[in-house]
Amino acid sequence: MQWLHTGSKTGYSDIHLPRYDGEKLSRIREKIKIVFGGESSMDDVALSKRYNITSDGELILILK
Repeated sequence: MQWLHTGSKTGYSDIHLPRYDGEKLSRIREKIKIVFGGESSMDDVALSKRYNITSDGELILILK
């Protein structure tokens, strides 16, 4: 299956890669470590779809 977040370097169609906020992802990963007691093995794409963090530092789990 072709991933939606692939670039032209892989031979797939030229799809623009979304920019992920590295600082926000780091804060989410740190909060996951605190809340769940372990590190997340999710990549940035999956992590940003599943979790968010408030300005107060509260972790938000996005359920679909």
